[in-house]
Amino acid sequence: MLSDVIRAFLFRKFILHGMAILLLFAPATSAKRRPDHPYRYSVVDVPVSLAEGTVQTPAFSVDSHWYWILVQVEEPLPFNRMRCMIGTVSGPWDSSYCKSDDPLLRADWTVWDGEQVLYRGSVPNDLAGAGIFTNKYIFKFLGKFPGEAGRKYVVKVTFTKDGTPLDIANPHLIVVPIGKE
Repeated sequence: MLSDVIRAFLFRKFILHGMAILLLFAPATSAKRRPDHPYRYSVVDVPVSLAEGTVQTPAFSVDSHWYWILVQVEEPLPFNRMRCMIGTVSGPWDSSYCKSDDPLLRADWTVWDGEQVLYRGSVPNDLAGAGIFTNKYIFKFLGKFPGEAGRKYVVKVTFTKDGTPLDIANPHLIVVPIGKE
């Protein structure tokens, strides 16, 4: 008889504690993890090859805001070599790691609304170019454009030089509101 009472007590305690633990941790275990990506505010983030040729984003909508067009690469090679290859060195003193055919990332870009080209630009062929760096990524700014709410945009980037040696760096084409970078 006593053992039945003890068993019932322990069972109730186990159920109550188990439910409390489940309620405490369930939101954390059931919520989807967001990918570890620095541009969580991006409207476009697509993996691309930097081979010579044209890539385009899926159609996307934006708010009335200015937007950056960027290429993001990881750093599988030494940092200074990657800066040369992507074209983000800050001056002649940084170019000692560079080769004569750097930068490998050379491109022209257009922003489309349906069949109409709204904006266009080119990445300069020199080594000094706008970029930002984190401990994991290098970002090369290709250009910027003003977005207008209610329009659908497509960004087309034509890589004008073979940048496939950078494909080991997992390149992504990103469109992000200025100020969210």
